[in-house]
Amino acid sequence: MKKLIAAAVATAVIAPMTAIAAGPTLYGKIQMSVNYLDNKGDNPGKYKEWSLNSNHSRIGVKGSEDIGNGMKVGYLIEWNVDMDGDQADLGERNRAVTLSGDWGTALAGKWDTPLKTLGRKLDLFGERLGDTRNMNSGAVLDARTPNTIAYVTPNMSGFSATLAYVFDAEQLSGTNSADDTDYNAYSINGIYNNGPLLLGAAYENMADDLFGPNAENQAVWRLGGSYKFGDFKILGSYTGISDAAGMDGKDTSIWSLGGAYAMGNNTIKLQWSMRDEYDDWKVGGVKVNDIGKDTGATNWAIGLDHAMSKRTTVYVEYGQVSNDDNSSSRTWSQLQNSAAAGRDSVTGDFEDNTGFGIGII
Repeated sequence: MKKLIAAAVATAVIAPMTAIAAGPTLYGKIQMSVNYLDNKGDNPGKYKEWSLNSNHSRIGVKGSEDIGNGMKVGYLIEWNVDMDGDQADLGERNRAVTLSGDWGTALAGKWDTPLKTLGRKLDLFGERLGDTRNMNSGAVLDARTPNTIAYVTPNMSGFSATLAYVFDAEQLSGTNSADDTDYNAYSINGIYNNGPLLLGAAYENMADDLFGPNAENQAVWRLGGSYKFGDFKILGSYTGISDAAGMDGKDTSIWSLGGAYAMGNNTIKLQWSMRDEYDDWKVGGVKVNDIGKDTGATNWAIGLDHAMSKRTTVYVEYGQVSNDDNSSSRTWSQLQNSAAAGRDSVTGDFEDNTGFGIGII
């Protein structure tokens, strides 16, 4: 093992294509946390206890070699590692073969979509309590798609773009292959990252066949950015979703806003995210009034990170989700914990939920 690198894959899109010595390099990110989770629900869906969580821990191998004429061929293969031992190891994560040169980089394999890549750059609590993806509900969003080819432009004074096409994305919706059925998808982004400023935009479209007969294409827009003022950083994003999961008229928006302040080796973080309630959508081609009513949610998170070294961080954090009556979002959905959402046994309304955690990366 030559080198152990603790780095999020969402920020390593071009890593296997840059200057890497020939031969394999082992890398990974191990993140574990002890959490107290409370869904405020009644029996039988009540959940109120301490738990140990493996928060998207992973290990991988990557390498490349110079093949002449200014080009390199490379590879990256990554697996999930379940550090708390209650799920299966070696689940598939990003993996691809790459070809790069002055013209940019091409890759083929299974990879995070450009929409997801942008979103991961705009989240202070990624893979922890308060992750903005907790607000994802009812849509196929922030996916890692199989059968993907992509092109990444070279960095042009801070600007780069990624274009990805998915030949067969059926795994995302649980559908089965069929002849002459279009399970494709495409996703693009453009990101300017130079000095204290980051600005980005992304668009994604998934074919209607992914979601069954008489479905619509799901379309998603994302805009966002961040700016650093000395030791203080602010960031925010907007995600607009149309025809979620192929349902005609099932539209919503997700907003996020956060701030972080660094004091030596310590960083205080605060983040808010919100999902609007869904618009009314059609069932059997007929619009049903109030079907999207009370489906919104809000997520708050506050935390303190302490960097013990360049590769090791410990943290403490608190997260809370406030659900509308027909929303079942959880502040811990990215902890790889399957705790029940919780529902009031008298009114049938979903409850708010909270989480506290102490962790190490």
